[in-house]
Amino acid sequence: MVEKIYVLNNEEGLHARPATMLANESMKFSCDFKMLKNDNKDKVYQPKSILSVMSMGAAKGDQITIIAEGEDEKEASAVIGSLFECGFKE
Repeated sequence: MVEKIYVLNNEEGLHARPATMLANESMKFSCDFKMLKNDNKDKVYQPKSILSVMSMGAAKGDQITIIAEGEDEKEASAVIGSLFECGFKE
């Protein structure tokens, strides 16, 4: 299991375009993902689902925890992490 915490740094938060980018990249991997907002363990989001990501209502400054578990978890975590680190810019 790989668990990383990122601070959302893009101005618009996880709106449609970044949510789509996150879901598209997540779906390339076979591992299971979980996503938490501000370390709230009561609500778990699925990065492979655009609707789930958008339902987070994540805004700039929110802490997003990404948990990857499975065969390709390290590679998946690195790719997803790069999206957060670059502010979801292509």
